Amino acid sequence: MTENPHTEPDTFTTELPVLNLIGDHLRRQAELQPDHEFLVLGDLRLTYARTRDIVDRTARALMAAGVGPGDRVAMITDPRPEFLIHFLATTDIGAIWVGLNPKYTPGELDHVVGDAEPSMLFGLGEGAVDLLTELAARHPSVKRVVVMEGPVPDGCTGVEEFLAGADNIDPVQLEARRAAVDPMDPAYLVYTSGSTGRPKGALLTHRGSNFCNVIGVERKGLSGRSIICNLPINHVGAIGDICGRTMTGGGTIFFQPRFSPGEMMRLIEAEGIEIIAGVPTMLQMCVNHPEFDRIDLSSVELIAWGGAAMPADLLERLLAKTGAGECTTGYGMTETTGGVTYSGLTDSVELLTTTVGKPDPRQPLRIWHPDGRVAGPGEAGEIQVKGDYTMAGYWRLPEATAEAFTADGWLHTGDPAELRDDGYVRIVGRMSEMFKSGGYNVYPREVELALEEHPLVDMAAVISIPDARFQEVGVAYVMGSGELDPDELRDFARQRLANYKIPKQIIVLESLPMLPIGKVDKKALRNRHPEGSPS
Repeated sequence: MTENPHTEPDTFTTELPVLNLIGDHLRRQAELQPDHEFLVLGDLRLTYARTRDIVDRTARALMAAGVGPGDRVAMITDPRPEFLIHFLATTDIGAIWVGLNPKYTPGELDHVVGDAEPSMLFGLGEGAVDLLTELAARHPSVKRVVVMEGPVPDGCTGVEEFLAGADNIDPVQLEARRAAVDPMDPAYLVYTSGSTGRPKGALLTHRGSNFCNVIGVERKGLSGRSIICNLPINHVGAIGDICGRTMTGGGTIFFQPRFSPGEMMRLIEAEGIEIIAGVPTMLQMCVNHPEFDRIDLSSVELIAWGGAAMPADLLERLLAKTGAGECTTGYGMTETTGGVTYSGLTDSVELLTTTVGKPDPRQPLRIWHPDGRVAGPGEAGEIQVKGDYTMAGYWRLPEATAEAFTADGWLHTGDPAELRDDGYVRIVGRMSEMFKSGGYNVYPREVELALEEHPLVDMAAVISIPDARFQEVGVAYVMGSGELDPDELRDFARQRLANYKIPKQIIVLESLPMLPIGKVDKKALRNRHPEGSPS
């Protein structure tokens, strides 16, 4: 492995084995602790052994349905055990899994399905059937739609009929298919927006996932612990940070299909869950909940967060309430498959809230100065990373893939940071205009394009401003002809964008401030908000 310019060279190995396939870690745990609970939702409680058997049957059913290596299989549902089962079954046979967020608008779903071209669509949950049938009608790549609960419309397949196909595939055939999958083969596609406003599919591999899962278990204290998964299934945080690492470490996952701070805390109390995790916005909602002082959270041993910085006062309240002795945060992105820096489990509140921890020696990372050299301590530069854990590339976008890497193979993250004298990394801003609202990436150009589809909008400019609840929120400035109603524009945007991308404010101007080069002067727009978002 390439020497890490900011850490010691790779002189040690992982404590846990980095197995070939993501599903190999499920099978390892099923051998080590077959009766240990793995997946829980309400009355459904699946052990590792039972989950392994269901994954095997689902994989054989996929083979019987004609799914081959490299084929894409998509699923739309809230976070439930079925999502992880289908993810593991799909990746086990060399196919590529695609998660679809039920909160996506029809236009966003059309883009992902049209780009990924899945041969099969699976759906579960409220409204999923209608979305599936509509998508299948518009996208000829979809050959089969499987409805996983409730009435089965004409032209669709019920889940029992689908699973019956497994009887036509011998287990030996499944083993042969697994053996043919290379660890560096793509396992899943995660769509992440870019500066052009069009989401790109990042191809993540078995090797990269397993490497990040193993490192994550070791550095984040996840071995054998229980956690709640309530992140959307198209988010690398759900697939890897929560589910992949918990499985690799032999823990238990409790699913919460729709996030509710009160229900989340009551679930922790009822089940004695040991990790409270989420983006800081979610944890802030827990602290602000009227039941926060009453609910018993003393089972929590570890507080985990990512996606945004944690305010110090919020962390102190969580520590006081839970009595947790450990905390974990870090830095990572979709294209890195998982984290690349890690805080110490017993770091101070000051370190946990002002830095993203230290690089791991097994994951090459450098801070690259604009002058074309490795930045020195305290100097700002771009975080760049390298290794098998980075994405294989962007799906069907060779030029974008080439632009994402340096000539010598380092991945551009676009995030500027500095390495402190004590070895901790501090994020100092963003090189792109992307901002994070409640832990979700929002790209201004994507929002601007959506607003500019309105017949009366000539131009839109979106900036981010600080917000006490969501860390950052968007403000859209628009100019156009006729009467522009901000409320009507917001409703218009909701038909095209996920809820977290909707600007908190839409402000109509007669003209937008422009730079001499013909671009909108966004600095002038930001200067209109010196105090940030009103609380």
